Amino acid sequence: MENIIVGRNPVMEAIKSGRTIEKILIKKGKYEGSIVPIVKKAKEARIIIQETEKGKLDALAEGAAHQGVIAYVSDFKYCTVADILKKAQDKGEAPFVVLCDKITDPHNLGAIIRTAECAGVHGIIIPKRGSVGVNG
Repeated sequence: MENIIVGRNPVMEAIKSGRTIEKILIKKGKYEGSIVPIVKKAKEARIIIQETEKGKLDALAEGAAHQGVIAYVSDFKYCTVADILKKAQDKGEAPFVVLCDKITDPHNLGAIIRTAECAGVHGIIIPKRGSVGVNG
């Protein structure tokens, strides 16, 4: 169960803590109980919410009690553009930023990240939607 959080309370705590959440899967049907505030907080945080069948949640949870909700999370916390610019300023350098748009192959993104690291890039901008996220 790599890079997922399973269950209502763990998902809510991840949202509250500001952890980078790629998307939240919620069981199709009427939202009730503690699912309602999870959906509300996720929408406020502009997290993608995707309804899915119970069978898919069961498979992803690998036997854990998902309670109708699973969140895909990042291994690390993304930073803002302001953080990238501050990093360059702190080094007394002009900002060197790579913008990635619509990169869908994780191997290509990995090659870009490794090359950028070697070239001294201060940060890489990856859109939340329409591009692959960072993974193992």
